[in-house]
Amino acid sequence: MKKTYIISLTTILLLCFVAPVQAQRGFIKRKIQEKVEKDMREKHAEPQKEKGKKALEDITYENDTRYPVPENPVQATLVMQMQSFKKNGKLDETNTTKMVFGDTGECLIMNEGDKNESRMLFDYKGAATYMINEKEKTAMKMPMINFQKMAEGMAKGMGDIDEDAGQWERTNEEKHINGYNCRKYVYTNPKEKTKMDAWVTEEISLDLSGNHLFGGQIRDFSTDSNANSDAEVDENFPRGMMIRSVFYEKNRDKPSMIMDIITFEKSFDSKYFNLEDYEINDILNKL
Repeated sequence: MKKTYIISLTTILLLCFVAPVQAQRGFIKRKIQEKVEKDMREKHAEPQKEKGKKALEDITYENDTRYPVPENPVQATLVMQMQSFKKNGKLDETNTTKMVFGDTGECLIMNEGDKNESRMLFDYKGAATYMINEKEKTAMKMPMINFQKMAEGMAKGMGDIDEDAGQWERTNEEKHINGYNCRKYVYTNPKEKTKMDAWVTEEISLDLSGNHLFGGQIRDFSTDSNANSDAEVDENFPRGMMIRSVFYEKNRDKPSMIMDIITFEKSFDSKYFNLEDYEINDILNKL
């Protein structure tokens, strides 16, 4: 079983769910901004003193040529919920994440309508990323390259699942979850002492592999061009959309985390990509 095929099925879910967990601890509001600003100064502002304006020109939005075709072939909206649990099995916290795939970008909304709401907008036509403060109607604009590298690193770390470490099992157990008929698959990894129950439906037909995600394209998170070949996939491996994922850590009987897709639509609302009423602060202006 190819580990890259596992990435192609779960990358979008894992990336989307990890982001809001970290965001609740101030990751989006502090760590990302601090890291990006530091990287921009160290890699571009400081070299500029010695090498002139070339260092900054290489990362300006106009000179970012990585997105010759910025369009997403598929427009869709997914709303996901994550519940994390304490060791005693009691609910620790619940977070919701909405991922909106527009025609030329995506918007990640965490805890929409809540006081802790956070948004990140990726504009591939403008080669820019925006960290949005919905309450204050402000947006921090920055080049997209830093986030692409971050997402690629996260995907590689999450996708490091190989056939020697764990395996999938297709079960006959079925359940109706969030409006879809699902089949249960079980992934066990004795080496890492982890287990995951995956409830998968074939009622959703959606291929997001050509879409962008966090600065890159989803298919590029897989290093194997043949990863989607059915001939290479174990017959026990899940096929379809993962509606619910239940994670168990360190051989615990009680789950440590449950992730659900609670809403799915093959459309998007353009309001998430409209920044006309926001005050834009460009990070490049600080360098």
